[in-house]
Amino acid sequence: MNIQPPNYDRIEQQLWRKYGDEVRDLLEKQDPGLVRRIQTFSSRFGFDEIEICEKIKDDFMFACCFAKNATRTGFYEKEAEKYLRMFPNLIKSFIALPASGKNAKYVDQMGNIVTGKKPSAIKSLDFMWTAGNTHIKCIAAHKFTRESGGSQDHQRDELIRLLQMFQHCNNKNTALFAICDGPYYDTRTLSILHQHVRKEPPYSFACPVGDVPKNVEKLIKS
Repeated sequence: MNIQPPNYDRIEQQLWRKYGDEVRDLLEKQDPGLVRRIQTFSSRFGFDEIEICEKIKDDFMFACCFAKNATRTGFYEKEAEKYLRMFPNLIKSFIALPASGKNAKYVDQMGNIVTGKKPSAIKSLDFMWTAGNTHIKCIAAHKFTRESGGSQDHQRDELIRLLQMFQHCNNKNTALFAICDGPYYDTRTLSILHQHVRKEPPYSFACPVGDVPKNVEKLIKS
């Protein structure tokens, strides 16, 4: 069965439309988040809040301007998780990790997996699983990045630092996946990330989520 990786653009558009459809109901319920967005709009442009509310009721396109931001819902990681869970024979005991807090996991300066204490300038890990019937524990950080620029380059650099720190790992039953999705990660950018992967145990990979299953297969065969 050919399982396609998530179409993030299509999913994002569906979410924007869904949140746009909810705006009028949220207005009726006086949802605090929507009320804040209306108040911000009012203070920025000098329109009366009552007029804004009436316009929302009358004009669906205008109402969509007050929709919850689809890109801030963490859906990229959720869709990547759904995809990886479709390969239960390869990706076993899958866990989605918390982004922060006492149970968050990181790679420290020595390449060890640590829990709770965040190392400086390092992204928390997003996923963990076991590679097939092996004893290899796979850890993964996921990024979705669009156009190049300051903050986007920072996301790339976070993955590079993660790969560099994993270079010090000496546990051959561990593997790291830097999962990089989105148009920002073109051939040139991926080649930069590939300069920092480990090609001997413990292995590391830099790839889009659609390439994770085949890389797990390689890991199992190795």
